[in-house]
Amino acid sequence: MRLPQGAERLLSAVLLIFDALLMNALFVGVFTVWFSGLQQADIYLNAYLQVRWILFGLYIAFGLLAGIFNIRNLSAASDIFSHSSNALLSTFISFNLLAFFSRDIASLAYNFPRPVFLMATVCCVIAAVLLRAVASTVFRPHPLLRRAVIIGDESEARRIIKHFHRRGGVRFRIVHTMAAEQIDELASEVIFRHAHEVFVTDPGLNLDKFWAQVFYLRKEEPHEFKVRISADYRKTSGTVALQSLEDFPLITLHSHPLTSFQRLCKRTFDITFSLFALLVASPVMFFTALLVRLDSPGPLFYKQKRVGRYGKEFDVIKFRSMRVGSEAKSGPRVATADDDRISPFGRFLRRFGIDELPQFFLVLTGEMSVVGPRPERPFFVRDYYEFQGRRLSAKPGVTGLAAVNSRYYLRLTDKVTYDYYYLDNYSLILDIKIVFQTIWVLLFKSDKALEDQHHELDGMKKLPQEEETEDRSNSHDN
Repeated sequence: MRLPQGAERLLSAVLLIFDALLMNALFVGVFTVWFSGLQQADIYLNAYLQVRWILFGLYIAFGLLAGIFNIRNLSAASDIFSHSSNALLSTFISFNLLAFFSRDIASLAYNFPRPVFLMATVCCVIAAVLLRAVASTVFRPHPLLRRAVIIGDESEARRIIKHFHRRGGVRFRIVHTMAAEQIDELASEVIFRHAHEVFVTDPGLNLDKFWAQVFYLRKEEPHEFKVRISADYRKTSGTVALQSLEDFPLITLHSHPLTSFQRLCKRTFDITFSLFALLVASPVMFFTALLVRLDSPGPLFYKQKRVGRYGKEFDVIKFRSMRVGSEAKSGPRVATADDDRISPFGRFLRRFGIDELPQFFLVLTGEMSVVGPRPERPFFVRDYYEFQGRRLSAKPGVTGLAAVNSRYYLRLTDKVTYDYYYLDNYSLILDIKIVFQTIWVLLFKSDKALEDQHHELDGMKKLPQEEETEDRSNSHDN
């Protein structure tokens, strides 16, 4: 059944009501069965009834962020399961955090075991998935008109578009068709025409310059769009791993790599971890400030321009680890493990990452994130701006995936590959993993060990345009 225009909100309200009835019935049922025969069964059930509005309020909040009340987000079975389970598991975790910080909620939650609560949550996930599977099968949303730009083989693009039309829920209007040789003009066409979709039907097309124009040269956030790249049929048999099929063998890249829900989770993690890190490290920072002043003459902190999200420059703050005027003669150059510009105490600071601690203040202000691509200096970004591309779509990080794999010895293309992997596979679990991996590297791996590991792995000759870069901080202090 095709929904008339404007009826989607009504269906969303119906889904929300059914969720309320089903989940309440499931929670009551699980509690009743689990505690059947016990004299205190009414106590456990009444405790749940007093907190159910908190539970459902959290579920609505996370459900809206995950998009589980919008039928347009429920076109594929994998989307239905992932969105629904994320919303309900986030509700479960958040409620337990509230119980940890609130004595009143904890006194009620204490009356029923966590396994019962988790079992009821799992039942709710199953019910929510089945309800949405039925709704997406019975109802189809009114077609959403989206503007599309094609670059490459037009006939192949039209074949893909026809497939999406048959699936329903969206209609594409082709606003511009370009030949593969016009790749330099693609970014301006997408931005000027406010295209929602870009179909790239030449898999060999290099999109580095396109992404650099979108995220670096414009210096502002782009509108939301998707780039869908045809899989090369000559390679898919054994050398290409598609991350998402989208009901069709396409590689899909987003102009906004993180969803609204993921951005909220990431920002919450950034604030929480930064406050914790600054609190724990405050004695270390105090003594570091004293020793930096005694180690070599000059200012306590060092500020330096770096390129952040969307190519906007900001001042990164660090404890000074190099001698003042160290680049007066040489000019900007990449740092190495045995750099003669580093002061004796500065070498110790860099070895354990202590010089980076003030950057957690920038995380609190929103300039940086705890985990993300390491920010580069404008000098190096201008020289290799095409390599920056999508890595500038996210906030720079205090640490990152490339930083924990090699601190000084990555080639430029290797580092960018790590950053792209992070953007395409982001999860809160990945952020936590990188943080623990960073701590492990700082405490137990010396620069000498990392250098030896690098030389063992690096059997290829470098490309002429590539240089050794310092992913750890790229700090070229003056």
